[in-house]
This record gives sequence, structure tokens and C-alpha cells, in this order.
Amino acid sequence: MNVLFLVNNTKISPNANGGASVYFSHLQLLAKLKYKVHVLLVDFSDKQKAKLSSEVNSAYIQEIQGFYTEIKHFQVAQIHPKGIVDRIKTAISAPEKFEYFFVNSANEKILKEYISQNDINLVWTEWRWTAILANYSNLNVPIVYAHHDWEFKLRKLKSKLSFLQKFHLQQKKRVELDLVKSVSACVSASYTETQEIKDYGNSNALYIPLTYQQVELTKSEVKTPSIVHLGGMGTTANRIGLERFLEVCWNDLKEKLPNIKLKVIGNLKYASESLKKRLEDHQIECLGFVEDLTKELKPYDIHIIPWEYNTGTRTRIPLVFNYAQVLVCTKEAASCYPEVIHDQNSILSNDLQHMTTQLVDLYNNTEKRIFIGDNARKTFVESFTAEKQLEKLKTFLEALNDKC
Repeated sequence: MNVLFLVNNTKISPNANGGASVYFSHLQLLAKLKYKVHVLLVDFSDKQKAKLSSEVNSAYIQEIQGFYTEIKHFQVAQIHPKGIVDRIKTAISAPEKFEYFFVNSANEKILKEYISQNDINLVWTEWRWTAILANYSNLNVPIVYAHHDWEFKLRKLKSKLSFLQKFHLQQKKRVELDLVKSVSACVSASYTETQEIKDYGNSNALYIPLTYQQVELTKSEVKTPSIVHLGGMGTTANRIGLERFLEVCWNDLKEKLPNIKLKVIGNLKYASESLKKRLEDHQIECLGFVEDLTKELKPYDIHIIPWEYNTGTRTRIPLVFNYAQVLVCTKEAASCYPEVIHDQNSILSNDLQHMTTQLVDLYNNTEKRIFIGDNARKTFVESFTAEKQLEKLKTFLEALNDKC
């Protein structure tokens, strides 16, 4: 099968950020299925002309050698509308063109020519924008939308919206819901969002959890655990979750556990000023981006995910399990993975106050941490490697190809 893999023009890696790890996982799965994968790194910067070239940023593709037959850079054209009357008509009749200026005939022409020249049988689109680009280009081949999250749900959690922002969000919601219904199939790393996609009208939706390469575990000082938070502050869940943890839990933890240490791993570039201030604590070590996580993710350390909502995919959870760390996570954040089971391979919290109590208990309970960490590692091996998901994806794509 010849597959066109449309992905944002950014790094594809299991250790850059959440999105990059999903891109890597999906591309690796398709490569392991022996498909001929043609990758287009789609650049959505605001340019007037569409262009396809071999000028690919080598830093973006260092870790995916052997995963593709061909890789190219696709600079899309962003064609801005002229005239207020036409703009209003577009808002009513074609919200995808109203909100996304890359939905136009110039980009459609390039995609159709590429598909024809390379005998493409299937288009796989990562994240929302590439799916919108493909879906509204009338490509006449099956399109799989690798769904990452719901923008219309996530945006409401960030801040209060003005009237104009609410209007645009409603338009984007129209596009999102039409998109999941009109593509040939959806694949999601969130079990709950897979079910939502089905509820919104596309029965061809498959849950494929995030996969990683199994790591070799390092030795750990079991009796003195660290608390670990992993993830760059460019991700809403990481940024807000960590700040909420420091606001609600941290002082109580320090009072009950005077020697407790928190390791914060990830780029702090997008941290708020209030979060940066909270991180100025001699019991918090900010390590920044860490290339080799085996040096920092020690078995049986306690790994927190304090995000309080069921949105998107918590890409860190399989990673935490891989390193036999003890996951302490809110029930809402962990609900995307049915493999995560309270008191078996993780500790799930009702809220952040509950998380504080659980952390105190775990810190002083070596036996429980070893039990949870060992079970987490076992769950990783059983569910979160590429080899464990290949057959399910193969069966799904072959059935889709026969149906279309």
C-alpha cells in the first residue's frame, strides 16, 4: 500500500513533545506494516504561493530514517479573502474556508498531482490542520484523520473568550464536527475521544494507544523517591497542571515531607510569570529539556500528572509506565487510557487535595511503590509497544481499503 503521510512541519520524535511523539508512533507503525510511506512536512506559515520541494529541515527527521520512501516539504498557500460580503457568505456556507485560508485550489492541485504521480492508496493526516487540508481538497482516496484533541473543548479551558472569539470558536467547531464525520476513518490515542468520534457520527474510529520503544531500566534508590513532572510548558495541560499542583499541593507536601524534592523536566519557555515565580524554590530542580530520559526517570520514583480535565491524550503515561515509575494522576486526565487501573499500575486521584494525601502515603510506602511500578512496566510491555498494536491497525486499514 502507498500511503501519503501529512504531518506538521516540525520535529518527529518520541522525546520532543507530546505531538511529536504521536507523529513518531504512527509513522513507525505504518513503516512496520511495510507500507510505502510518502511524508509531506506541511508548512502552514502565511505564504501566498504553494510549493513542494526536497528542502527538508534535517533536524526534524533525524530519528525517522527508514520509516519512509520519500519525504518532502510542502509550503501551503494561504489565500486571504477579499470583500466583506463574500467573507460573510463564506462564514455561512463554507466555515472551513472562512477559518482556514489554506483550504484553496492551489494546495488542492499539488496534493492531487502528488497522489496521482505516486499511486497513493491512502492519505494519513496527523492533527487537525492537515486533516482539514486533505478533507476539503476532494482527493478521491480514503483519508484517515489521526485525531489528537478537540479544539472547541480545549479552547474553552484556557481563558475567557470575547464575543468575536466565541464566534470563531463556533465556526471551528462546525468544521471539527464535519471533519470527523466526513473523513473515511479516525484513529485516536485517546479511548474516550474515540468513543466521542463514534458518537458524533463516524463509526470507523479506532483506538490505538501511544507506543514507545521499550527501555532498559536503570537502578534506583528505592527508599528516597523524587517527585517528577515531565513536559514542556508549551502544552496547556503541562503548564496549567504544574501551576495548579504548586498552588494546591506543594506547600502541604513540604510541611508533611520536609525533605521532599520535585524534579521538573521540560522547556520552561512558555511558563507564565506566576509559574516561574513558584518554581523559585530550593526544593524544586528545573532541568529543562532532557535528551536522554534514562538519566532522570528512575524506577519507583513518583511521577505526577496534575491536569484536571479529560482532554486529548496524556502522551506521558505510557512513557511513565515504560520507566516503571509510579504514576499519580487525576482520574480525568487518565481516562483516555483504559489500561490505567487504580491501585494496580497507578494511583488515581479524585482531585488535587486527594493527590496530596496519596503522595504522602506513597512517599513513605516503599513496598507499594515497587508493586505499582512493576505493574506499570508490565502494562507497558503488554499494551504500549508498536508490536502490540500492529495487527489491530493492519486489520482496520485493510478493512477500510476494501470498503472504500
